[in-house]
Amino acid sequence: MRPHFVPTRAWLLGVAVLAISASASANPAKGFTGAKDFRPVNIEALEGARYYTAVRFPKLGASAFHPDADLPAPTRALLLLDGYEDRLPHVRYLITYQPTSEDASPDDTRDLVEITRFNLGPAVRAELAGSVPAEHLAPVKTFGVGPHVRWRFAMSPMRGMSAGLDAVSRRLVPAQEASAMQCLGQPCTSLEASDGPKGRWKTQAAPELPPSYRRVAQDGPVPASVLEQMLTLLGEDALRPMPFSAQAERLAFVVSVNASGQEQQTTGLARNALVFDDSIGTQWVRLHHIAGTAAQAQSLSQKRK
Repeated sequence: MRPHFVPTRAWLLGVAVLAISASASANPAKGFTGAKDFRPVNIEALEGARYYTAVRFPKLGASAFHPDADLPAPTRALLLLDGYEDRLPHVRYLITYQPTSEDASPDDTRDLVEITRFNLGPAVRAELAGSVPAEHLAPVKTFGVGPHVRWRFAMSPMRGMSAGLDAVSRRLVPAQEASAMQCLGQPCTSLEASDGPKGRWKTQAAPELPPSYRRVAQDGPVPASVLEQMLTLLGEDALRPMPFSAQAERLAFVVSVNASGQEQQTTGLARNALVFDDSIGTQWVRLHHIAGTAAQAQSLSQKRK
């Protein structure tokens, strides 16, 4: 069992730096989902029949509660996004997650989730064009046609849901902006794998999670399931709420689907930059899941500086 955490001067200084670098707001959720260029998404339509299907939720109707009632906020947010957007065969997701609480009321919690989905189809086709004769290269639509998009979710416990929707917004991400973005050390629109920092990665057992939703589709692992496995491996620290002003980029996840190499594979990389431990500064998890095989997971702990 982890010993009781006693904040050190270095830890408190680190939190203070995070607090200064992040913008404090009396209502962070409103500013988060209502940021410039973001358009509100109708919550009732988002949670409608297009989302709650027997294909996505095999146990739909088996309980008085929704099948996703107990899902963590980022997992449910990714399922909702994928239920709304047109499917793309080659994508990468950059997810940031902030479980927040009010300074004056620690029990008043709210989860802020941002997900950017990058369409990697054009990059995959361009790479193949260098080695495949033009007459044998599949048309553009085969690789996926669609924009880069960014979603923001403000979520909180309500009406039997662990992560009910308070507000949701969406905006398109221009290609130039997308190409400049970094996904935990790698360009988000490149086909290079996001493997994280060098170090002594330890093999972990990938967690077995309940069948709340379909975790493996015909074309490979469901991205939300890979995200949820990494969140589970990060442990209770990743779910512990903190004041919004002290978070900065605390929790970040990258999930890549058929980005390179073998088809029907999903890889993930996660980083927790605010570990509640006196010696560990940053916690990393990575996961590799090929359709028809068991997921492979690894973790890396970096010492606090």
